[in-house]
Amino acid sequence: MQTKIPHIKYRSKDPANLHFGIIEIEGEVIHRIDNLEEFYKTFGYTDELVKAGKLPDDFIWEAYVTNSAVNCAPCFQLHMIEYLIMHSTAFLKKYREQYDDWIATHAQARSANGKLCDLCKAKRKE
Repeated sequence: MQTKIPHIKYRSKDPANLHFGIIEIEGEVIHRIDNLEEFYKTFGYTDELVKAGKLPDDFIWEAYVTNSAVNCAPCFQLHMIEYLIMHSTAFLKKYREQYDDWIATHAQARSANGKLCDLCKAKRKE
């Protein structure tokens, strides 16, 4: 069983079907995203950002990838895992036993850099 959080990535458009996105773990398609709006909300994309004209992929890129003030890669991976737990039976079947270990690994990574993404900060206040 691996404790390292795997490399999880998404593509907002599946090449086989332009209406849906996909999520891959280490190159294997584990989930097809059938509601991109709900998916993006998992990462903190709000109606206010929509009204302001911010595209969801641009928001994720800026909030989790290029934000050098806060290393949000562990947060991005955690939010991706949270989404998969709620929406993917394939993910649950294959990775459920590792979920708790991945959460612990994520907590260590966050405490190592001492910073949280905005969504994690908001969740902590709740």
